[in-house]
Amino acid sequence: MKKQTNDRRYKRTQRQLESALIQLLKTKNINQISVRELSEIADINRATFYLHYKTPNDLLMQLENKLFDIIFTSYKHHDIKNPDDFLILLYKSINDNYELFKVLLNHNAGSTFWNKISSEIKKEYSFLWSSELKSLSQNQIDYYSTFVIDGYIAVIKVWILNGMEESPEEMVHLANRFELKHLKLK
Repeated sequence: MKKQTNDRRYKRTQRQLESALIQLLKTKNINQISVRELSEIADINRATFYLHYKTPNDLLMQLENKLFDIIFTSYKHHDIKNPDDFLILLYKSINDNYELFKVLLNHNAGSTFWNKISSEIKKEYSFLWSSELKSLSQNQIDYYSTFVIDGYIAVIKVWILNGMEESPEEMVHLANRFELKHLKLK
């Protein structure tokens, strides 16, 4: 049974476990991480781990869901025809959670996370593009949304891997320059 999530000890333990998981994911696959190992690094006992999570995979999934919620809370409150505000919030969210996003990029975890983000954004934009790009078939709109959304995600991944040297605002400006170049080529 889970304790109240507003309990400070509960939240502190969650942060310790999240930090331990991030540390381990830098060198191990999620399936190689044991509860014992996580508990030792987090400096808690195993019983405490089980008060919070069922398995290391459960912890990872809850971390991914937390990030997904952060991203989509900002996404749902933006003007879909003007994505700059959302993109700035997205880059800021990534910046605020850099270590976790970075481990979600490596081979040890995270492909489902990025696929889920891509899929959800494509659903939203496919509807908009269907009404704006009436000359395209649904298949062509699917290709276009894959090109645009997965392109943005690929740029985000490179930004993370490069240590996020540019500010979120610089990244949105850069993405807009790419988009403008793309529009001129049509």
